[in-house]
Amino acid sequence: MSEKYLIVMTTVLVATQIIRVTQNTIQLVRQNKMIKKETDRLGDVTDEDMAMHREFYKLGCEYLSKLKEDR
Repeated sequence: MSEKYLIVMTTVLVATQIIRVTQNTIQLVRQNKMIKKETDRLGDVTDEDMAMHREFYKLGCEYLSKLKEDR
């Protein structure tokens, strides 16, 4: 009797572990798809965008310097 109980319990434990591994795999695949989607968007940033950001920063610094000088 106790031998059958151990077999059943072991089978249940193995089955739950297989289910957990499967669920984790599915979740990791979903996360990987989302990460790839987001990193692909990063590739859309062009050199022109970076130049525009640099120009904006430069103009902002100049503006702040002028405000500081006017005080």
